[in-house]
Amino acid sequence: MSSQHNLAFDEVPRGDGRTGATEQIARALRESGIDAPSGLFDEALNLAQEGHLSPAAERLRMLLCLDPTDADAALLLGKILASRGQYQEALANLDLAATHGAVLPAGLRDRVEAGLRKQISEAEDHRNRVAAHERGEVHTLRAEAKKLRSENAVLELEVDELQRRVRLWSGATAVIAGVAAALVLATLVFGGEDEAGAAGGDQASATASEEIVLSPTPETVAAGAASTTSGAGAVATVPAAPKAVEAVAVQATDRATDRATDKAASTSTTAAKTASVVPAATSTGAGKTHVVQKGDTLGGLASRYYGDSSKWPLIQAANKDKLKGSVDLKLDMKLVIPPAP
Repeated sequence: MSSQHNLAFDEVPRGDGRTGATEQIARALRESGIDAPSGLFDEALNLAQEGHLSPAAERLRMLLCLDPTDADAALLLGKILASRGQYQEALANLDLAATHGAVLPAGLRDRVEAGLRKQISEAEDHRNRVAAHERGEVHTLRAEAKKLRSENAVLELEVDELQRRVRLWSGATAVIAGVAAALVLATLVFGGEDEAGAAGGDQASATASEEIVLSPTPETVAAGAASTTSGAGAVATVPAAPKAVEAVAVQATDRATDRATDKAASTSTTAAKTASVVPAATSTGAGKTHVVQKGDTLGGLASRYYGDSSKWPLIQAANKDKLKGSVDLKLDMKLVIPPAP
C-alpha cells in the first residue's frame, strides 16, 4: 500500500463544498463566446514547436480538464510526454486519444513502447548495479569485521598475558617487600643483642683483667720489681687490661654478627621457597608436556616456550583433541608443547 493512502485530507472547504467547478468554467466560457480549448491547444502547439515542452504539457492538461474527451489534445500531450521520456504517461494519453476516436500516427505507439521497455531495462540495470555494489560493500564489511574479530582475539590474549605478568610482578614485589621487612626486623632485633653482647664483653674484660693481674708473668714480675723501686706497684699492671677488654669485645661482636647473618639468610631462603614458581615442563619425544596452572593462557605459553605470544595456534593445533578449537584452559590439563618451527 502506498504511503499516500495514509494521508488525511482534512483541509477546510473554501466554498459550500459543491463539485463540478471545471464543467461550470467550461460552460461559462462557451456562454461568453470564448473558445478556451482551441486557444489552449494552439498555444500548446506553438510552445511544443519552439521546444518549450513543459509549459506546452501544462496547457494541454488544462485543456483536458475543461474537455476530457478532446482526442487531439490527448494525442498531442502523448507525443510531448514521449519526447520528454515520460513513456508511461504518454501511453496513457495515446490510449485516451484512441478511445475518443483519434487516429494515431503509424509506429508512434511502437516507438513509445520501445522507449518504455528501454527505460525499464535501464532502470533494472541501474538497480542491479546498485545491488551488486551494495553486496560488494557488505562483503567488504563482513571481511573487515572478521579481521577485527581476529585482531580482537589476539589483543585479548595479549591482555591476558600482560595481566599474568602483572600478577607475577606483584607477587615478586610482595616477596621482596617481605624479605626487606624481615631484614629490617632482624637488624633491629640483633642490633639490641649486639648492645647486650657489648655490655657482657665489658664485664668479661673486667674479669679477664683481674685474672691477668692475679696471674704472675715475667712482665708483671718485672713490673713488680720496678714498682718496689719506684714505690708505685699498682700502676705497673694497668697496660695489660685494655688489650684483654678489646679482645673480648671483638669476639662478642663477631658472635652477634654471625647470628644475625645466619638468621637473615634463613629468612631469605624461606621467603624464596614460598614465592610462586611456574612448574617446569617435562620433555617427551614429541615435544614437551605442560600441566596447566592458574592464570595460564595459550598466548602466555607461546611467549614462554617460543618467545612469541602470536604462535599460540601451534599449541592449540597440537592439542585439538583436548581444546576442540577453543582457547579456554582448565586446571591440571596436560598440554603438548610442540617444538618451535
